Amino acid sequence: MTTRSALFRLLFLTLLGTVLVVGALSFYQFRSALRSEIAGNLRFGASTVMQRIDTLLFSHIENMRVWSGLEVMQDVRVNDVDKRLSHFLSDLHAGQGNAYAALLCTDEHGRVVAASQPSLIGTAAPASSEWRPISGARLGGASIAQTWGADGHGAILRTPVPNTFGQGSIGYLYVVLNWQAVQALLDEAVDHGSRGLLLVDDRGRVIAASAALRARADLSRLQLDWRLPARGALSYVRDGSALGYGTLLVGIATSTGYQQFQGLGWHIVMMEPTSVSFGPIWRLLWAMLAVLVLTLLAGLWISSRLANRIALPIVALTDFTRSFRQRDAALPQLPATNISEIHELHRAYAEMIDALARSREQVVRAGKLAVVGEMAAIMAHEVRTPMGILRSSAQMLQRQPHLGEREHELIGFIFSETERLNRLVTLLLECARPAPPDFRPHDLHAIIDSVLGLLASRADKAGVSLSSKFAEPVLIFPCDREQIMQVLLNLVLNALAFVGEQGRVQVATRSDAGAVWISVMDDGPGVPESLRQTIFDPFFSRRDGGIGLGLTIVQQVVHVHGGEITVGESAWGGASFNLRFAVDGQNR
Repeated sequence: MTTRSALFRLLFLTLLGTVLVVGALSFYQFRSALRSEIAGNLRFGASTVMQRIDTLLFSHIENMRVWSGLEVMQDVRVNDVDKRLSHFLSDLHAGQGNAYAALLCTDEHGRVVAASQPSLIGTAAPASSEWRPISGARLGGASIAQTWGADGHGAILRTPVPNTFGQGSIGYLYVVLNWQAVQALLDEAVDHGSRGLLLVDDRGRVIAASAALRARADLSRLQLDWRLPARGALSYVRDGSALGYGTLLVGIATSTGYQQFQGLGWHIVMMEPTSVSFGPIWRLLWAMLAVLVLTLLAGLWISSRLANRIALPIVALTDFTRSFRQRDAALPQLPATNISEIHELHRAYAEMIDALARSREQVVRAGKLAVVGEMAAIMAHEVRTPMGILRSSAQMLQRQPHLGEREHELIGFIFSETERLNRLVTLLLECARPAPPDFRPHDLHAIIDSVLGLLASRADKAGVSLSSKFAEPVLIFPCDREQIMQVLLNLVLNALAFVGEQGRVQVATRSDAGAVWISVMDDGPGVPESLRQTIFDPFFSRRDGGIGLGLTIVQQVVHVHGGEITVGESAWGGASFNLRFAVDGQNR
């Protein structure tokens, strides 16, 4: 073998090996990163849609439970002779838009005595062998059945109508769901893109699909043999020929329920063809192959020129090989232009790696900034409360020529609120989540009196009557005093913000078997029923300048204390925030 051929092979094979290894590793890393990102997006999207369906089902179940307890439902006893119940069901059906296909009531013998459609009266109750109880506290014994017919899949909810004048029930209230509303929700979630959605029951049967899948395949009674998680979410790649696709990347989420509703074990399958998911990476592969071919052609030309021009002894060739392997800045007995190209090649790879490292640092930094921004929003919101108290107390002190007993009391407020503010800021800076509460027995009435005392000056200035109403003289409650004060301060401040001059705000307590109740009531405009489920969502605010985190924090603290918070209407027509804490009877 001549020196020329040896040098030519060495340069060419080295260049070929370097390009192939780096290209293959880069392609694999890019493909893995893209697949992981898309799979996570599919899982998140499936979880979001599943949560929306759980919320929709819970709202229907809750509506049905409330309706069954109304006084008009007792007309089932007299077979709805005056058609009052039928008119009521017709009004409900019309008021709910396209949510329900029909509403009907049956007597205890299964005969329809009232319905939103007159043609259903006198017929038999909807029959199904698959009635399934719906799990969840305080859902009134509701159950659900799936139906399969010529029009496709459907679902019926039912709940017993309680006997107001005795034990047991007097019949059933049936709610026939409009399944097209569920399909419309799936269509809206994918927005006619390349992705598809399937709603699968706990037996693996497809019960709803987005428009693209309905157009591609006959989904009636289709049973999927796919791997469905018992809980949580997962993603994987599988064959989609049963749905009219090739290979699919799927993300699957399992129903987790909503509030008291524990879910039905249904699944949402969000899918996307891999030809679409991995389209960018395949385009990258073709670009890399084109670069590889161009690089190899250039390498062949460079290697040939170098081999033709080199007439060096074996030692010079050895020095060149060693210098090339060690990435020296200058290679002996080689034209400077050729060495510059090799050096430029390595510099290009170094720039690519540096660019990737910088991009990763930017992503990490953006994530940190997002966390800092969220914490800063919480801190700013929480600092506003004690700072307002400090400012109000200081302003009142400035108006007095001499300091008296009232001024000393305000100074005490300044010191106590400053200390509480310091502890709160320190807590938020140390961790992104609230620390576990320090449970100790406290007199709940004393905590409420402290809160009302802190806000008395603000209420007086606004012309608002701030009062308390205690059903018992002493109410001992194991809790974290600072966190409960934070909850009450937020609720009372919200009430003060919405009531007008001469308004009323009252904090009331009571206890019953195993539970302590706290109610913060006002005579303001109240909370519309349509917003009572979303008012605790982060960044949801009805006040100008509000961040929308106060009620979210309140809900978190209440849940940490093992309680629950609901919104209702006060006796004055305003809002009533009701907190219920389960306690041991020995602690009261």
